[in-house]
Amino acid sequence: MIQCHIVQDLLLNYIDGLLSTETEHDIQQHMQECEACLALHVKLSASIDNADLHVNKKEIDFLKKVRKKTTKKVVTGFTVLLLIFALLTYFFAIGSPARKADLIYTTSVVGDTWRINMELTNGKALLVKTEPIYGEKDSNGIKPIVGVLVKPHELLPSPILESDNTSFMFGSTIDSFNKRDYKVILRLGDGDIVFTSDNYDKQHP
Repeated sequence: MIQCHIVQDLLLNYIDGLLSTETEHDIQQHMQECEACLALHVKLSASIDNADLHVNKKEIDFLKKVRKKTTKKVVTGFTVLLLIFALLTYFFAIGSPARKADLIYTTSVVGDTWRINMELTNGKALLVKTEPIYGEKDSNGIKPIVGVLVKPHELLPSPILESDNTSFMFGSTIDSFNKRDYKVILRLGDGDIVFTSDNYDKQHP
């Protein structure tokens, strides 16, 4: 029969499963008859389990920290990308209102059409947006169109708006100005210029 000191020397390897089947069998038989070796086996097994739990806890804590840092970096990166996208959209797709000092405009009457020609002089691309101006509701609850809002914006040149896209022409019929309160508002970054039936046929500037 295998002796106690040999069993005790082999217990750690036995717990880790590093022994041959025959040696494991001999140790198991020995521990069935030897309470001292069995108690040592229980003690060593418990110590190893506790050590594993401690290591696992450290690993879990480390993984939590890594995940937290990674999540923070991802959120920060995503926020930066959104900010960059917003800025690019503003400069290349939305732009800012053109200012009087950077915009040359002239008006003319051709036949029964009133025209306003606009040109940017600061090297940026010109994008003009128009919106109808509505009056008060009539007896039928309908808001009549009483004018047009013309909003020239300046944008950084891009593949969508080339750098030579600096001019724009807007037109309206003379009959429109003959209607009551009809107006065309040129909305610039530093103020509005209003054209009505009183001044539409005068040369500007």
